[in-house]
Amino acid sequence: MKRKKFILILASVFILAMVAVPTYAAVTDQQKTEIDALNKQIAELQKQIVDKYAEAGEITKAQADSTKANIDLSEQYRQQYAQQFGSAAPAQGYGPGLGYGPGYYGGWGANAGGYYGGCW
Repeated sequence: MKRKKFILILASVFILAMVAVPTYAAVTDQQKTEIDALNKQIAELQKQIVDKYAEAGEITKAQADSTKANIDLSEQYRQQYAQQFGSAAPAQGYGPGLGYGPGYYGGWGANAGGYYGGCW
């Protein structure tokens, strides 16, 4: 009898925990706004970094413009799917031929100390 009571209590606690955790972990509208603002700041910083590489002569102006366009595209993609899927939004991938230079597809260290192309 005590064993059945213990199992019933344990099962009840487990079910309550399963229901309560997703509700507690939900992101509020204010937090979504803050996260969106931070992501926009990240995109702007990435563009500034690209500009610095162009100023230093590491990449051409055309490469910088292309990379900044990719950053804008990624930001639009993030905004579109963040509204639809929240934090479970699918990530935009990089396939062969995107960016320039060996980047990740050239193997780790293939472009050591250099510019990694459009891999942001």
